[in-house]
Amino acid sequence: MSSSWSTEAWEEEGGEPGVVPDRRWPWYLRRAVDVAMVAFFLAVVMLAAVPMGANRDWAWAPLCTLFGLMAIAVACGIGGRGGLAVAEIERRPLLALTCLFLFMLAFALWQMSALAPLAGDAWLFRRAAEILGSAHAPIPAVAADLARNSLLRCIACGLVFLIARALCRDRNQARWLLIALAASGVLVVAYGLAMQVSTNACYVGTYLKMHHEFSEKQYCLMSGTFVNSNSFACYAGMSVIAVIALLLSGERKRSQTSYSYGYGEDDDRRFIDWLTGARVAQLAALPLLLGGLLFSASRAGLAATAIGVCAFGFLITRGRWKSQSYFARALFVGLAISVVVGLIAGEALIAKFAGADDTWARLRIWQTSLQMIALSPWLGWGLGGFADAYAILQPGSILQPNDLAHSTPLEVVVELGVLAALPAFAVVLIPWSVCLRGALKRRFAQRYLPAAAFAIAGVPILHSTVDFSLQMPAIGFVVSASLGMGWAQAFGRRDRGQEHFVAEREIG
Repeated sequence: MSSSWSTEAWEEEGGEPGVVPDRRWPWYLRRAVDVAMVAFFLAVVMLAAVPMGANRDWAWAPLCTLFGLMAIAVACGIGGRGGLAVAEIERRPLLALTCLFLFMLAFALWQMSALAPLAGDAWLFRRAAEILGSAHAPIPAVAADLARNSLLRCIACGLVFLIARALCRDRNQARWLLIALAASGVLVVAYGLAMQVSTNACYVGTYLKMHHEFSEKQYCLMSGTFVNSNSFACYAGMSVIAVIALLLSGERKRSQTSYSYGYGEDDDRRFIDWLTGARVAQLAALPLLLGGLLFSASRAGLAATAIGVCAFGFLITRGRWKSQSYFARALFVGLAISVVVGLIAGEALIAKFAGADDTWARLRIWQTSLQMIALSPWLGWGLGGFADAYAILQPGSILQPNDLAHSTPLEVVVELGVLAALPAFAVVLIPWSVCLRGALKRRFAQRYLPAAAFAIAGVPILHSTVDFSLQMPAIGFVVSASLGMGWAQAFGRRDRGQEHFVAEREIG
């Protein structure tokens, strides 16, 4: 977060073109406060993965409080010049997104109210009244306390999105989000390697991941600071894409130069000039992150990461293959990734591909989830109510309790019902599609930021169709921040103005 403030950055944030900001001491004081705000926000979001993925109440609850306080500060203009101001071009999609999000929250609150009509769990309340003599009035939410917790986490994700959208209007600050994610991924994977050596990856801190006593002959899949190896693989995959985005991005000084025509990129730069000290560090981090991804032995995590990398590669190189130097850079990165994957892929991943026991168990869980939807298709079972509802219909062939559907979209339909699940899906898909639009529409110099946001968010979105990675608070916070950054960079007002001007000249 450099203290430099170019005229382009001023105009990018909505300042009047040609007006140079005043740089007297009040400006430096204000800039220091803004930088501190951005650094604190990125630290909180990216370090949320350290306390077991923020999956415990003692971890995510304080984070929700911090996000609320930061949202108030950002709304007052701290961290970004415009605060939560809305540009004309983003007014309609943001209004639609806000309405859908508020509807989802209102529906979740309605599920906890006795004013709601009887749902599929009404017989539970009647049975409780018969046994206990009295019971709470029937409500659709079978576990109101868990519904409250889920609601708070959803609100926190919404606040993270708004904060990131406000702070990441500045391209330098958006780039720092990618740097912070890459650093966070390195920290998580490094901890996983340390636990692999010391406890065979069976411990996360003092928490034992097994249901029986630990012995030195026991081995567990690497999960870093997460309890679940699949969530760890998803986080490592997101960090891999962040590193690749930084590798393929232009240098900041070059990207801050204004050009009236063309891309403004020098296609004849030598490879040795491209290989800066920062990129050497990024290339060193890439095998570490890929190693953690493969040691997790997560099939879906590896597949989602591969799709995300391919999507980012397509978006960032679209229309650029005529450039030999850019092709050489992309080819070098691709070959490096292929070599690392080929060297690190080991027995754990192959054995998990060969095994199918967990796949059949997951299919039975999904079948039970469909039965739960059939019992209460319109009102659902309440946010966070899947575990209690599943305990009622749990198949006799599955002895182990299960509190997750291992498919976030399916679990959302179970808990919110069909009608409210559709707006919930739209709340994620609308900003994701806005990031895609920005990656397709923006100039090459600014394209990598919305493209990276689209690909990074795509990893847990795709992975959560067969698992629950998106329900981990740490991953949910990073996805919300990435979508907010991609949204802000997709609606760069200065870039849109130049494109409109060039189009008019060409038409004329």
